[in-house]
Amino acid sequence: MRPLEGLTVVELGQYIAAPYCAMMLADLGADVIKIERPGIGDPRRSYDPLIEADGGRLSGGFLSYNRNKRSVTLNLAAEEGREIYRTIAARADVIVENLRPGAVDRLGIGQDVLRRDNDQLIYCAISGYGRWPQRRGQYSDRPAFDTAIQAMSGLMAVSGEPDGPPLPTVTGFADVFTAVHAVASILAALHGRQLTGRGCFVDQSMYDSTASLLERELMLWDFTRQPRRTGVDRYAALGTLQARDGHVALIIPTDEMWRRMCLAIEREDLLDHPKLDSVLARAENFSHVIRPEAEKWTRCRSRAEIVSRFSGFGLPAGEVQTVQEVYECPHLSAREMFLDIDDPVAGRRRMIRTPAMLTGYDPPAQGSAPQLGSDSERVLRDLAGATSDDLARWREANAI
Repeated sequence: MRPLEGLTVVELGQYIAAPYCAMMLADLGADVIKIERPGIGDPRRSYDPLIEADGGRLSGGFLSYNRNKRSVTLNLAAEEGREIYRTIAARADVIVENLRPGAVDRLGIGQDVLRRDNDQLIYCAISGYGRWPQRRGQYSDRPAFDTAIQAMSGLMAVSGEPDGPPLPTVTGFADVFTAVHAVASILAALHGRQLTGRGCFVDQSMYDSTASLLERELMLWDFTRQPRRTGVDRYAALGTLQARDGHVALIIPTDEMWRRMCLAIEREDLLDHPKLDSVLARAENFSHVIRPEAEKWTRCRSRAEIVSRFSGFGLPAGEVQTVQEVYECPHLSAREMFLDIDDPVAGRRRMIRTPAMLTGYDPPAQGSAPQLGSDSERVLRDLAGATSDDLARWREANAI
């Protein structure tokens, strides 16, 4: 058993944010029905890397965001297709959607319409800049992708080297971070529905979500009115140290941790260094004083040796791991953070799972992503009450 079993979620999503949000709900046991365009589907289905075999095709990117779902194809440009969608939505608990601003309203299937049909419906709209009519801002009508949001939110302004251009972080970061917030909002709305008997509109903005991540930077600006130099933290010494086989990262936020650091690298003399006599001074001088002195000790030792030594002194440090090392990490395997998925097209694949761990419940199913439209008939029979004649008529009308 999984905690969200019995919950019906309809996803009208594409690319990353809405699909990842719905996949998290699917991993927790919800029945997620992904609505896609006939013949085309989610644009992410066509993204490299692609594997094609036996007439089927699977995109690695699509698999990453669409496991454990069912796919239904509906032509929402056709009136009958929209009517079928409304019938399904009337029996759903949650809608997750991230189409361009105004798209669902122009089709007559926006949240106002669907929630009139089903007043217990929780409608989650993920957008770049927000969709709540009473909270519109000057950017509300802009289309948005991850990189634009990383730029707008200030995240890129604090990433990268001091003498280089602003840099994005991990590709898809703003999408996935927003999706996680959307799941939290949906779960809160589900609890609220138990109290009130009513659904609600969840307006999840990528800009809002990613800007909220910069809470520390915004607090520092409010207190100091001093922009932080890119790549440097003015309030804590942090960075990487060269090891024999790579790098180790650490942060030294207090006087006590600095004392432990000096003991760990056998350099108690640094405690009396005039340029390292406070947290702020050490933050300013990490690169050109602390790093070269500390690396006299770290360069001849392995990452594992350094982290073990630092941990013994109560210092939070970690090896800078490659993607391959994370993929093969025995700790993540012990945590059961990987799913071994057997896909009919791509074969055996190892995928990182969504990280919710709840005792007393089953882990996520190890299902693959659905082939386009593979569940249309069954879902339409179950949720739209379709008969064989209905299905034949809808196909004739190009609605499904």
